[in-house]
Amino acid sequence: MLLEKTLATMAHIVTQHLPLVLAGLVLVVGAAFWLCEKVHTASRWVVRKGACPCCGSVLFGTTSVYQHLPGLGRMCPESPYLCLTCDRTKIVALQQHYRADRVEE
Repeated sequence: MLLEKTLATMAHIVTQHLPLVLAGLVLVVGAAFWLCEKVHTASRWVVRKGACPCCGSVLFGTTSVYQHLPGLGRMCPESPYLCLTCDRTKIVALQQHYRADRVEE
């Protein structure tokens, strides 16, 4: 008899307070979600200055090799923006062409 009364009392307490507990849980989860959305994170599509957007390697224009080739920017305007990894063959051809032009002068 005592066990039945205890279980009935507990069931009554749970049924009365369960909606409040669930509402509180929903509010806490909603507030946490709202705070996470509010925190600004950098977009993964933002390109770092001086880094290739495809692979993240440094760009040719930021290297010391590029700094020692004066006039290369006028000869090939896209040269500072070439990637050392993705555009390796283009950079090598450009350096050879640059050196050949310098030898002729």
